[in-house]
Amino acid sequence: MEQMNYWRIQGKKVLFPEIDMEKPERKQLAGRLLIIGGNKGSFFTVANAAAKAHELGIGEVKVLLPDSLKKQVPASPDVIFAPGESSGGFGKEAIKFAAAAAENTDFVLMIGDMGKNSETATFAERFMWENSRPILVTRDAIELLATSANDWLGCDGVAVCAALPQLQKIFKAVYYPKIITLSMPTNQLIETLHKFTITYPMMVVTYHNGQVVVAKGGEVVTTELGDTKYNPISIWAGELVVKMTALMLWNEKKDFAAATSAILM
Repeated sequence: MEQMNYWRIQGKKVLFPEIDMEKPERKQLAGRLLIIGGNKGSFFTVANAAAKAHELGIGEVKVLLPDSLKKQVPASPDVIFAPGESSGGFGKEAIKFAAAAAENTDFVLMIGDMGKNSETATFAERFMWENSRPILVTRDAIELLATSANDWLGCDGVAVCAALPQLQKIFKAVYYPKIITLSMPTNQLIETLHKFTITYPMMVVTYHNGQVVVAKGGEVVTTELGDTKYNPISIWAGELVVKMTALMLWNEKKDFAAATSAILM
């Protein structure tokens, strides 16, 4: 079958050599990142993401946590505690703290570990609607936001790193006339994401049939998982999205190419 002209394959070398994969020498040019996530008793993914961001050389890393974690997380100028709700997740009032933190950042990573509380979902939905910074959403944060996708899919600068069942929830929420399944052929998924990202101005990162898939603006690139350092489990652990975030910070207005390149970083 002839390959679709909007689908490219990234081999063991980056497809976009123009992407700068080295951190800027000056810290003030290395970007400011806000990481949002965590709930009572669950913050390890957030902590690991912050540690990885520092290791990669992102200039400034702030972390927003619910105040239920105050006894478990040491106080730090880089940690912001926002009001929580009774089960330990972010409460509705946390939006004020998140909005203030986002004003002083260049990029937001909503990393997850946020639980399934309805009040936390309200917080996440409102933040997506009001936020003006580029944002990447992943892990269980997708679950919180999927049903309200119609409210934020049209926002600029949105990227999701989502499993296929999570993408299907987003499709269902906006009544998109295509179905995503775990058993669908790769070329069918690529065609679907090609059309979906033409309709909605967002970037989608997912995994299917041994391929890491990145799609935006109708363009799709696949990378064989065997050519990367990841496996089907570790790809969702958080390290990959932090690397994508770093390269997007260091390569302004080249988010699709940066995210694709980060897969081989």
